[in-house]
This record gives sequence, C-alpha cells and structure tokens, in this order.
Amino acid sequence: MASMAQALSVVDRLSRVLRDEIAAITGGRLAEVTELYPQKSALLAEVEEAFAVPRALLEDHPQAGELREKLTELRELIAQDHALLEKMTEATGTIIQELDRIRDRHSLSGTYGPNGEKRAKNPTSSQHFDQSL
Repeated sequence: MASMAQALSVVDRLSRVLRDEIAAITGGRLAEVTELYPQKSALLAEVEEAFAVPRALLEDHPQAGELREKLTELRELIAQDHALLEKMTEATGTIIQELDRIRDRHSLSGTYGPNGEKRAKNPTSSQHFDQSL
C-alpha cells in the first residue's frame, strides 16, 4: 500500500507536468507537449499505485484534507489541459479539412483538367445542350 507521502508527491509531480504542458500549449511550444507525454504516462502508473486504496488516504489519514485540496487543484488542471488539447485537435482537424478542400479544388475534379490544362471557370460552358427540340 502506498503512503501519504507517495500520494502527495505523485499529485504534485503530475500537477507540475500539467502546468508545464498548459504553458507549452498556450506558448505555442508544441514540441514540448510531445516531450511531456512520456512523463504523463509514467505518472499515470504511479497515480494508480498510490491510490490503490483511496479510503486509507482520503478518510483515515491526518493529511487527508491537504490531499483533497491537491486533488481538487489537479482536477482543475486536468480539465484545463484537456480543453486545450481538444482545441488543438479541433484546429488540426479543421486544417486537414481545408487542405483536403484545396487539394480537391486543384485536382482532376477541380481547377485543372486531366492533362493539366486549366478548366473553364463557368461549369456550364463545357456542357452541351440539345436545342433541336
């Protein structure tokens, strides 16, 4: 069973990593976000170990109040980090859609014909109507 010291330590370290990640995201230093991922993954295993028996830490220990406060702060950091990562993912998806749109516009079905010649701007100009009726 993990000790209170281990639990407090892992919460503090995870909070520090999340603050660093939030600062990297908001500062546009995305390479740092990638570098922090292994630390977050390793800390997850430590969190699972430290809180294997949460009741002993959160109810039966004199420092339970301190740990609860740190967990509340950690939860807020996780929510903020998650929101920023979701926005990054959404922005990336939007960029991919725009690139696909540009590619399609300049592909065989878009601006250029199969031989590389520029297609007419008016799509009806290439259509022929039978006016003999």
